[in-house]
This record gives sequence, C-alpha cells and structure tokens, in this order.
Amino acid sequence: MSWTTAEQSPKILTRPLGPSEVDPGHTIGREHWAVNFTATISPRGAFAALSSSPGLLPTLIHYSWLNLRFEHPSIAAHPDSSNTHIVCTIPSSGNDLSEWASQTFVVETDAESVDEVIPTIAPAADARLYYLPQSSELLLHTAHWRMDGVAGMLLLGQLVDLMVSHADKFLLNRLPDPFDSCNWGSEVTRLTPSFEDAGNIPFTVNKAQKAIADRSVGTFGLAAGALGVPYTGDAVTVPSGTRAVELTFSCADKSAITSAAKSCGLGVTAAVHASLATVNFRHAIAEHRGRHYTSSIRYSLRPYLPEQYMTPAVAAGFYSTVWFARADASASWEDHARIYQAEYRNGLSNNFLQAHREYASTLIGVFKNLPTPREPPSEIDISSLGFMEKYLEREYGAPERGFSIAHVGYSVEMLSREGGVFMWTFRDQLTLRLVFNQAFHTSKQMTEFLSDIKTDILTQLQVD
Repeated sequence: MSWTTAEQSPKILTRPLGPSEVDPGHTIGREHWAVNFTATISPRGAFAALSSSPGLLPTLIHYSWLNLRFEHPSIAAHPDSSNTHIVCTIPSSGNDLSEWASQTFVVETDAESVDEVIPTIAPAADARLYYLPQSSELLLHTAHWRMDGVAGMLLLGQLVDLMVSHADKFLLNRLPDPFDSCNWGSEVTRLTPSFEDAGNIPFTVNKAQKAIADRSVGTFGLAAGALGVPYTGDAVTVPSGTRAVELTFSCADKSAITSAAKSCGLGVTAAVHASLATVNFRHAIAEHRGRHYTSSIRYSLRPYLPEQYMTPAVAAGFYSTVWFARADASASWEDHARIYQAEYRNGLSNNFLQAHREYASTLIGVFKNLPTPREPPSEIDISSLGFMEKYLEREYGAPERGFSIAHVGYSVEMLSREGGVFMWTFRDQLTLRLVFNQAFHTSKQMTEFLSDIKTDILTQLQVD
C-alpha cells in the first residue's frame, strides 16, 4: 500500500510495513542484524582546505546529511508504536531539522576506527551517520528492515556527491539555510515502497507460486540438526558487542582466483562459499562432526524492479530475499561449489517473485512460532555484495576539487553465536569481513577462520 497522510496531522505520512520489512524489535537494548556501511574519504585539490580546521569537514558532512534527508526521506521513517506501520514526519521548521540532525549525526572525535564505535551503538528510530576525524571514516548505521546491503552504499555515494556539490559555497561561507533552501513537503513523493508494492506482487498466488513459497520457507528447516562452530558460554550467555576481523586479498591474488574459478565454470562467490563450507566442517564442534552445514543464499531484488531501483534515486529501501542451502560433510569442495554456483546462477523466476508476498508473510508466521532451539546455532554464514563500484564511485568531483573513497565496508550487528562473512570487491581488491559477537567468539578464533578460508580457496583453485 502507498504512503498516505495520517489523520492526526498533514505533516505525518504512513504506510503499512511490508512483509519483508517487519521490524524484529530490540533485544537487551541492541538490534540484531542492524547494518553498518562505511567509507573512508579524503578531500582532493582545493578541497584539501577542509582538513585545515578540525570543524570544517564535519560541518560540511552535517549540512550534506540534512540534504540527504530531503533527497531520501525514508532514512527518517520508523515503525509506529504498534510496529505495524512506518511513519515519516515532515519538518515544520529549521528547529525541527536541527533537532533531527542532533539526534542522527555524531562526530566521534576520540575513536580511532569504526570498529570502536559499532559495538557502542544503541537502537534508534532513524538512520544515523557518524564521522570519525582520526580515521576519516563515514559510518551509516540503520535497522536492516530499512535498508538492504546495496542501499547504504548508494546513500554513502550520494552523500559524498552532495559534499562535492556544496563544498565550494561552504568554503566561501555562502551556503543557504538547509530548511529554507529545500521545498520541505515535496520530498514525500520519494518515500520508498515495500518490495511487494514496488513489484506489484499479488496478495493471492496460484498453485505453482504457492508451491515455490512453501518450498522456500521449508529451506529454513535445514537449520535443524546442522553443525556449528565452538563458542564461549552456554545457551543463556548474554551477548555483548559486535566485533569484526577483515582479510583483503591482494589484487594479484584476486585476479588469479577469478581466472581460476572461471576456468572451472565457477563464480568467485560460489568458490568462496564452498571454502567457507569446508572450513565450517573443519572447525565444527566435536560432537557435530558428520552433520550437514546450512547457509543462506541471498539475492538482491533490485534487478527485478524498474531501473531506478538500482540507482541512488530509490536507495533507502529493503529489496532483498534469502533462503537456505545444505552442504553434506561427505561431499567434496567441488560438489559444494557446483551446488552454490547453481544457486547463484539460476536467478529468480517470475513465479518466485510473484509468490514473494506469500513467502515473506508465511515466513513471519513461522518465525513467530519457532520454539527455542535445543542447541543455539553457531555456524558461520556468508553474504556477497559483489563489486562495490556498481553502487558508489572511487572518486567524486574532479581531481582539483573532489573526494576520494579509499576503502568501503559492510557489516551487521550480531547478537547470536553465529558469525557472518561479508565479501565484496573494491578498487580491484577482494575483501572478506567476518562479524561476530565478542561474548561468544574471540578475534583470534575468527582471524584463524578467515585465514583458513583463504588457504582453502587458494589450494582448491591451485593458485600459487
């Protein structure tokens, strides 16, 4: 259903949460699977003057953040008290806008990296932006129902683009007031719909579509009896902060892996996924040896929507889907790789897309009625964002007046005993980032896990 004006005020817009967007709520003051997008920025040419004073660049980012809200009002939309609808309020004054910025934009002057900030972030109604002067990092943090993995990268890219467009006037102290310069109220035409509404997904399905929805929901049953890796504590241990370790392949290794995988008829994601399965088997809890491994297959739904959904124009939305796949302990690396390659290569059928409302709605019901598992899951899963340059540029502006993006990153907040490997390519380098909760795993354990993935994929693909 589309956005409508709320009865209590013409300044409030609302729509129902889509079945893919249902907010899971907050556990112990934290938010499982909240997403973090990062970019390391560097001013170039004349814009290097922005580094001459500690307050200049944060002020420009603050101003551009307000303009980003105007371009993407959904970053300021949040669930209502019933957790059934999303609401967005149009600012009525400059004070309203300033108040929103004070709650959502933070300069972390003492932090040396985003890894120090992420574990401290508490749930918030709207998306938040952090800037770390010591590391020159931008951190966009939001609930996962609001944004998929593509969304945050598109938004960070547009934020830096806005910084470029405003920098000259800012350096001359000629920036207009952000409230007066934007036609507030007109931005509501850019509030994003749910996937089911954007794709005109029907409320009823035929027999073939129903079968696909049920089969996809059924894959979540593969989690039962699957292996896990060792963790600290027991079933009642309370989670702590989310941590991460990162491994970057050299450009030469990445190129060699790509070529070797291609010669085997594989994509890099399927090859890494197969090595991840192998390492899960190798690191499994002793009592789990011989069990199968269950992991997710994730797809962006954006390519199946109108073209603008792959652009910054409709960035602030959640358009992603997932199901589970099984790998058996007795199978070879090549067997695993072929299974994953088929999953990633096949794409999404029209019947699956047309059944997505049924699928997502059914899945919500299943999750609400799940019993507490006898064994907490603790496997290491995977998600690939592919080539980040599809969503944001390496350089913005011109060499003499612009910004470079040296590094990007993506992770989620992890409150369970599971871990997640997020992989992407940027500036011709392949990066694996493994996120975990520090109450259950150590950085040493997870670093060894990543190192074993690297060793395995180089060995399996015979890369020297």
